[in-house]
Parts: sequence; structure tokens; C-alpha cells
Amino acid sequence: MASSVGNTSSASSAASGAAAAAKATFGNNFDTFLKILTTQLQNQDPTSPMDTTTFTTQLVQFSQVEQSIRQNSNLETLIQMQQATQSANAVNYIGKTVEMSGDTVGLVNGQGTITYTLPQEAARVIVSVYNSSGQLVAQQDGETSQGDHALTWNGYSNAGTQVADGTYNVTISAMDGAGKEIQTSSRVIGEVTKVDYAGGTVLLTVNGIQLPISQLSTVRATPISTTTGS
Repeated sequence: MASSVGNTSSASSAASGAAAAAKATFGNNFDTFLKILTTQLQNQDPTSPMDTTTFTTQLVQFSQVEQSIRQNSNLETLIQMQQATQSANAVNYIGKTVEMSGDTVGLVNGQGTITYTLPQEAARVIVSVYNSSGQLVAQQDGETSQGDHALTWNGYSNAGTQVADGTYNVTISAMDGAGKEIQTSSRVIGEVTKVDYAGGTVLLTVNGIQLPISQLSTVRATPISTTTGS
């Protein structure tokens, strides 16, 4: 099993770089301000000293800006620490069976696992797979008993051709004996094989799909049984 917490250091470096740039800009502006102030004070008319109200106001403003930069820098440090802790904790999910919300299937090396839950026994269950353009790729019958089900899709389309690896959308249609629709819960259930960090979000790879950790609902003690489809 592979694991990684990618892009964490990149995000931290970017945040640190922004803080450093803000500090550098503030320092340059403040130095320029002091030089102008010193020059004007040295060349003022002793018999008619200049009004220092403006300079005093500007000094107060510079002080406020400096405090804001320090506060932002401290917040960035806290955020980085929180992100690092979250990423480190997420690694503990590797190798565990989890349940996550989602209606997709990841096809990896020509194999994908489709999971769903039936609240009651159905007369028929139809599992449909669509590509990113919304076109129907494959369709087959699923298990009809009440409970959790995992169906292995071999990556073949209805036309009998092997489709490319990737992420596909899934819909589950279930009907009872009277032809009435049964509400189903489509989820992603499987083993976490990888952890990544991107765009401020921890991503768990389950069944070949990357999903944000916010979609995690359950950590299971054991995986559910898998049915091999056509």
C-alpha cells in the first residue's frame, strides 16, 4: 500500500513566502518613511517648526500594519500546524475499510468496485455506469437482498469493449415486486490505499477514487462481500 501527504510542504512554503513578502514590503516602506521624516526634520525652519500631526498619525498607522502582519503570520503558522496534524492523522486510515458518500466508481487496471445499500429487499436492481459526458457506458443487474452490496465492474462497456481507467458516475435503480422505486444509498465503501493533501484538503483514495476526508462517514471493522459482475 502506498501512502503520501502530498503538497503539504508546498502549501506551507507558499504561506510562509507570502508572510515574508509582506514583512519585506512593510520594512522597505517604513525605512523610506523614516528617511523622509529625518530629512524634513533636519531641513525645517527652526523659527517655524513643521506640524508633526501628520507624521504622528502615519507612525500609528505603520504600527497597526505591523501588528496586522504579525497576527497574519501567527495565524498562518497555526493553520499550517493544524493542516500538518490533520494530514498525519489521516495516514492512520490507510489499510482500513471506510464508508464515504459518493456516487462514483474508480476504474483501476480494468477493475472497479460499485457499492450501494438497499433498505429492503428488491425485485430488481439495475446498476448503470456513465462517463464524464453523461453517456451510458455499462449497465448490469445487482444484488437484490436488503443490506450492503459491492459489485465488481470489469471495465467492459455494453458494446463489449474495454474502457479506459478513470472515474465514472454511477446510478442505482431499485424496484420492489410491484414495480415501485426503492430509495437506495449509493456510497463508496472500500480500503483506503493512499492519503494526499491538496488545495487545503486531505484526500483519501478509496477504490481508485480520491475523495475529500469530509465525505468520510464510517470506518468499518471488516469489508463487505463483493459480487463479480459482467
